[in-house]
Amino acid sequence: MKYPIIGIDLVNRNMKFASEMNLDKAPLHIDLVIEDVSDPILQIKLMELGFSFSSKFQLIRRAPFNGPITISNHKSQVILRKEDSELISVSQFN
Repeated sequence: MKYPIIGIDLVNRNMKFASEMNLDKAPLHIDLVIEDVSDPILQIKLMELGFSFSSKFQLIRRAPFNGPITISNHKSQVILRKEDSELISVSQFN
């Protein structure tokens, strides 16, 4: 699977990603922040679980064969269907 990498800083070992990507395409174990959620009901559910637009989280697990993904913040872990993760736009947390 290819990630939207636009450059690599070999001295500091930092990868620079495209400014915004869907959650299903995001790399594992990188601090992310939600930019937009296309489905308002999903947005409310995520906010109830502590995943707001300003909160930092990580994609920690991706199931094989286009299965669900697991995201984690400082409070909880949530498993999302692939269809739901395609509706969430994220960017790298700075």
